[in-house]
Order: sequence, then structure tokens, then C-alpha cells
Amino acid sequence: MANKRKGCLSKLRIAGLFSLLLIGLVLMGVSIINLNIPTESPLLNQLTETEQIRVAEVNHLRTTLGNEVWPGWGDENIPILIYNEGYTFLIGMDNPEAGWIRVPYKTIEGSEWEKVFDNYPYHRQALPKSGESPQAFIVEIGGVFAASMTTKDWTQIHLMQLIKEDLPNFLKPIMPYSLFINKFNSDWHIAGILHESFHAFQAKHSYSRLKSAENLNTYHNSYPWRNAEFREIWVQERHLLAKALIKNDIHEIKPIVKEWLEVREERRSRIDSTLIYYEKQREWLEGLAKYAELKSWMLASDQYKYTPLPEMEQDPDFNFYKGAKDHRKQEVRQLRSDLGFSETMFYYSGWAQAELLDRLYPNWKSKALEPSIFLDELLQEVCNPPEHSIL
Repeated sequence: MANKRKGCLSKLRIAGLFSLLLIGLVLMGVSIINLNIPTESPLLNQLTETEQIRVAEVNHLRTTLGNEVWPGWGDENIPILIYNEGYTFLIGMDNPEAGWIRVPYKTIEGSEWEKVFDNYPYHRQALPKSGESPQAFIVEIGGVFAASMTTKDWTQIHLMQLIKEDLPNFLKPIMPYSLFINKFNSDWHIAGILHESFHAFQAKHSYSRLKSAENLNTYHNSYPWRNAEFREIWVQERHLLAKALIKNDIHEIKPIVKEWLEVREERRSRIDSTLIYYEKQREWLEGLAKYAELKSWMLASDQYKYTPLPEMEQDPDFNFYKGAKDHRKQEVRQLRSDLGFSETMFYYSGWAQAELLDRLYPNWKSKALEPSIFLDELLQEVCNPPEHSIL
């Protein structure tokens, strides 16, 4: 028996050593992979050819499918400004005025633009030495609203930097950053620019409302983020929205939306009218942009409806929008989850309301950009119409 125990212990020690060796090899492999992850943009003062093609694809997708996403969006001329850690690049404007204005703050930043003649001509300028950069939102240049976002390369590099900053030193070399940054492929980046492009559309057609919605971020600190009971009811709301989104039959959707409206009304009895207004405006601003982002992605995934630019075949990170359905399912799961209780949830709750309005209220977009028209009120109107309503 003693010999058997010794044999078992020896086997356990060998298995343990083998496991440690395997873990060490994996960590070494991760460290080597991390060494090959770029830490700066490949071209600081130029747009790579791939970046230029991606922007061209954004415009191609929006002008082809944009009106199906939202009437008139595809007809607009919406310039695109993308930037990295040292330069900003402007595509889609002739003879732009100097600098840019961060909306809605009206502060002028930057300097004169220099024209670059390339496959897709664009303008560029170095970022100010003060470190100011355009925001991932919209900017105004010479009275024209432009979608603004980081380049794909810089998005991934900056994300890795942010992750590193939050890690203890011993984890920094062995964290598998690729697992986080590789999911942001070209499809995702194109959809992200379309999100900001829809903000430019909102600004052009309802600037005072966009300004109000963005300025309401000042109420972020007053919102009861840490109230556990309040959070629990919000989670219930999100679950109901997710439940409604996976239904196709209007007769199944309406009762769920009615229940959601009741839960929302009960929750909102716990906060004042200013914070309710904050919720409604942020859902309108960010929820509609997320709706445009996801609907564009979904429509583009239909190969019978849409063909990307042939040049996109040169982009190794482009998946031809094939992951659209899986991405949407992930977003529904995110809506249902309790992982995040932050301002981002207004993106999700606003997007969900917009999708439900597509099914319940076909003409809702004709009203949605008007002052004081809110998404939940449109759902209230269609689910609980007043007497003599034409709905």
C-alpha cells in the first residue's frame, strides 16, 4: 500500500510539474505575441491605403443603404474626420476652413489643413501641441457637421494602453491583449463611423435638440448609479426590452412593451423630472445612433442587397459584414445582462425602443427628430392609444 501511495504522489507531482510547465509555455507565448502588437500607428502623418478604403466603404454603404436605415440619411454629404495619436485627417470636404469645432462646446481647435493627393484625396493637420484631439462624436468645420472617430489602428493601440493602465505591473507582459482588441475588426470600425455619421445627421436636422442632449451629461453625477434598488428595476426594464426584441409577432410584442412601460413608470417615480429628461434625451441621441449603426450592419450583411467596394478585399480584417447577426445577438445579450450600469445603457435602451418602433409604428421616423418627441412616448402612443386615435 505504501508503494502505491508513493506511486500516486509521484504521478501527482509529475502532473503538477507538467501543468506548471504548460502554463509557463503559454505565458511565454502570450508575452512573445504581445511584443508583436504595434504600440504606435504604422503611418503617423498619412492615412494608410487600407484606412482610405475603409472610409470610402463607409460612404459607399451609407449612400447605398442609408435611406433604408433612415429617410434622407443616405442623401446627405457627411464628411468624415479620423485621427490617430499625432494627426487628424479629413475626407469629403473641399477647401475646409481652418481647424475644427467640438460640438456642442464651440471651442475652435487645430489649424490650417493641408491637402494630400492620394488614391482618395484628403486633408490633414498635426494635432495641437496642447494635446487636444477631436472627439469620437462630431465636429463642425465651416458650418458643416462631420463624423469624427479614431483610426482603426489607433483605436486598437489606445484600447491596449487603457487596459495596461488598469493592470498591476506583473500582469502587463502576460495579458492576452489580442483577445480584447482583435474583436474590433474593420466591420466594427465601419459601423462605428456610421454611428457618428448619424450624429452628424441629427445635428443637421435637429441641432438644438442634439446640443441639449449632449449638454445634459452634466446630470451624470446626479444620477443614482449606486442605488441598488433603482438598479434592480432598471435591469428588469432591460430584460423586458430584450425579451420583446426576440419576438416577431406584434401580438406577442405589445404586451411585453406595455409591461415595460409600467415598470419604467414605477422606476421613474423615484427620480425627479430633470433626471427623467436626461434619460429620454440620451436615449434619443445615442440610442438612435446605435440603431443606425446596427441596422446598417445588418442590411449590409445581405449579399443580395449590398456589395461592398471591391477594394475591401485587400483588407485582411474585413469580414464582409458576415458577423452582423451574431453581433446583434450579442448586443441583445448585453441588453439583458447586469454587467454594466452606466451611461452606456441608454445606448442600448434607446436602440431597443427604436427597433420595437420599427415593428409597432412604421411611420415613427417622421416624428422622431421633432422637438420634444421621445421614443418611449411613441411606444406609449402605439401600445396605449388615446380614444379616437388613428393608430
